[in-house]
Amino acid sequence: MNLFKTLIPALFITGIMVGCDDEFEPEQPSLNSSGPGLTEITFSSFDISSGPDANNLDDGTFVTVTPLAIGASSFVVNFGHGDPVTISENGGSASYDYPNVEASAVYAITVTAKSDQGLADVSLSANFTVNHEPAAVSTVPASPSERDPNVYALFSDGFEYDGAMLSWEHGTAASGGSVVSVSEVNDVVQFSRLRTGAGILSMNSVEVANTFVEGLAATRIHFDVHSNFSSGIDVLKVSLVNTGNSDSFEVDALALTDGEWTSFDIDLATGFSGAVTEFNEIHFELGSGGTARDHATIAVDNVYLHKPTSSTIANGDFNDKMEMWKFPTFTDGTTNPFGSSSDGSDLDYDGNDVGKTRGAKWSSSQSGGEFRSSNSRYAYQELALTPNANYILQYQYAIKNDAGDDPIGGRRVVGLIMDGYYVDGADAVDDIPSENLGYHEGFIAQGKFSSTPGDVGTFVNIPFTAPSDGQVSIMFYAVTPKDAYIDNVKVLAN
Repeated sequence: MNLFKTLIPALFITGIMVGCDDEFEPEQPSLNSSGPGLTEITFSSFDISSGPDANNLDDGTFVTVTPLAIGASSFVVNFGHGDPVTISENGGSASYDYPNVEASAVYAITVTAKSDQGLADVSLSANFTVNHEPAAVSTVPASPSERDPNVYALFSDGFEYDGAMLSWEHGTAASGGSVVSVSEVNDVVQFSRLRTGAGILSMNSVEVANTFVEGLAATRIHFDVHSNFSSGIDVLKVSLVNTGNSDSFEVDALALTDGEWTSFDIDLATGFSGAVTEFNEIHFELGSGGTARDHATIAVDNVYLHKPTSSTIANGDFNDKMEMWKFPTFTDGTTNPFGSSSDGSDLDYDGNDVGKTRGAKWSSSQSGGEFRSSNSRYAYQELALTPNANYILQYQYAIKNDAGDDPIGGRRVVGLIMDGYYVDGADAVDDIPSENLGYHEGFIAQGKFSSTPGDVGTFVNIPFTAPSDGQVSIMFYAVTPKDAYIDNVKVLAN
């Protein structure tokens, strides 16, 4: 209002002067924001924005205030946190990087416009909500080296093989935290605000003693953790919690490495505050004696249970169907090892006659050999045996005797012991002629188990000697136009 009154005489005089001489161009009055004649500062608003800081980090905490007023020569900005910041010229701006302790916080920002011409200060205030977002981790840990049959995954994209990521065969999906896609094939999970709280992964209940199949336990838990100490924590506490009965198994004071991935493998029987029996949550917290800074964020990956390679066959009675019998991958084929069947031997795994039990079954479309196709199925299981010791692979088989076009050499069930381990089933099948330590083709076709003497099919015993590293794998397949079966697979010391 005062500015408008001050400018009226000037405008009138200028108009008269321009009217006296047509050669002069009309002149517009200049707006003097701080010169003489102003009686007060006109200050109606200021702009607040968030964006990347000098390091191009955009986590929501770097805020810029830009005031604009008439009659002001400088501004003092109180960001509601830290010391006030002075803007020394009209049209300038001031920035402040808020702490990233809470996920969201409201700050009262006050801007005071000042004049070097003696005009009274004018202050404006506004509430601004700062949503704090931790920066995402940009690296991933090294690919796990554990054998696929020995891993029960909770949060992991799998393991690297031949330039690709293969998913783990066993596991239950865990959820929680903020999942970050570091690449097209690898995710990690981040937990923040660990200063006073916990990051929690939740999953279906895991019964340690029966992690893989009945009676096959996990022995250790693995996880990889990343922390930048300037914005994370330096000491970690991990708890495996069974919310059903409030059991908590804890391990504390795990030292992290600044800016790098740190791997932990902890014994489930001795590494925690008690022997872990069952859990359905994993809590990640600030450890005793540790320091939390800024948003206190960690990244976690490759959370899984694992066991050593066994010296005995797992699920040899097929009561758990296909479990423990699959290849991790199979080029141009299927990892399904057989068709589950209730037409097994009348003998249970201990040799007791209990009536019909489960078994493994192959149909004509699942056969290998001369019938090999992308639908062919091969059962596979890895063992770690005593080097150079003698063993026997024992099993029972049966083949239907229904009319059909037999392959060359006749219908058969094949059992063999391979020297070493495989990831790709196609490689193992290609090595069958040369890499086996023991081999048997069973041609007796008397019908399924219930049609054979004693309802137990035909017994097979294949003697072999373990190699110097003790690493062997057991394989089975069928070559038949009709159904074939095996049951009660065992590897016995000889």
